[in-house]
Amino acid sequence: MRISDALYGEYMLEDVLSALIESKEIQRLKDVHMAGAAYLVDSCWNETRYEHSVGVMLLIRRLGGSLEEQIAGLLHDVSHTAFSHLIDFVMKNTKEDFHEEIKEQQLKESTIPAILAEYGYDYTTLLLDDDQWSILEQSAPDICADRIDYTLREIHRYFGVPLTEIHGFIKAMEIIDGKIVLTELFWGEWFVDQYKKIVIDFFYAPLNVYSCEIVGKMLAHSLKTGVVTESDLHETDTFLWQKMTISKDRQLHAWAKQLRAKISFAFVDEDSMYDLHQQKKVRYVDPLIEYQGDVISVSKLSQSAAEQITQMIEQGEKGIYLSYRIEEIVDN
Repeated sequence: MRISDALYGEYMLEDVLSALIESKEIQRLKDVHMAGAAYLVDSCWNETRYEHSVGVMLLIRRLGGSLEEQIAGLLHDVSHTAFSHLIDFVMKNTKEDFHEEIKEQQLKESTIPAILAEYGYDYTTLLLDDDQWSILEQSAPDICADRIDYTLREIHRYFGVPLTEIHGFIKAMEIIDGKIVLTELFWGEWFVDQYKKIVIDFFYAPLNVYSCEIVGKMLAHSLKTGVVTESDLHETDTFLWQKMTISKDRQLHAWAKQLRAKISFAFVDEDSMYDLHQQKKVRYVDPLIEYQGDVISVSKLSQSAAEQITQMIEQGEKGIYLSYRIEEIVDN
C-alpha cells in the first residue's frame, strides 16, 4: 500500500501496516472525530482519529522508529469510543483515559490480534504498554509523536498555519536518547505557541465547549434511558448520533434542536452568573532543545515560552465559564 499525507509525505508501507489499516477497527476511526461532537456545530472541525492514527505512524517512521513502534502508533487510539473524549465528559473522568481503560478488552475482541499473529507479532507485547515506545508517547510536558501530530494537523486545518511552516518544524526534530529534541530554540518557542492555540483557543472555543455540553447531556440521557447501549459506544459517530436523534425521546429532540440554534456567548468569571463551566484535562508542553551541546527544556531558555506554559496550566486548572443566549432556533 502506498499512502500519502500532507504533513509527512508519501510512503510505501509494509504488508502488516497495510493489513492493519484495512481492518474494520482502523476503518471505523474514519467516522470518529478527534474533537468529539464539535463537527456537528462546525463542519470544519472534522479531523478524525483515522487521520491522526495514520499520521502518528508516519511521523514515527520519519523519525526512524521501528516497524513495531509504527504499529503501536497506528493502533494507539483504536479503542476510542464514538465522539472520542465525550464519554469522559459524561463519566466526569478528569483523566480523559476511558479509551485506555478499555483498550486491552477491545483489542482482545477485535481482528487485530489475528492480523498481527499472521505477521509474527503478539499484540500483548506490542500494544498494551505504550510507555515502551519513546517516540510515540512521553509524559507531559515532553513532546511525542502523539501530541505533535494532532497539534500540527489542527493548526493547519483550524488556524491556517501554512504547510511550509509546519514542514520547517518537522525538519527541526531529531532523536536524542530516545526522545524528540528540537535543533533550534525558535522551533521550541514556535511549538509552545502552536500548542497553546489548540489547548486554549480551540479546545475552549465557546462553540466547541457548547457542543460537548449539549451532546454530552444527550449521551448521558440516552445511556440512562436505554436509547443507546454501552456496545453502541464502540460504533461510529454517525451511528451513535442517528440512534439518539431518530428515537422518540422528546428531551433528545429538544437538545438536538438547541444544538442547531444560533447562540451568542460571553466569557465570564467564576463569580459572575454563568450558564456553563467546563474544565478539561490540563495540557501543556515544554519541548527539549539541543543547545550548546546540551539538551534543555525550552522554558529554561525562553521567558516567553515559560509565560505561555504558565498560561496553559492556569487556564487548564480554571477551565472556562460562559454565559450564552439563544438568538434563533433553526428548525432544519
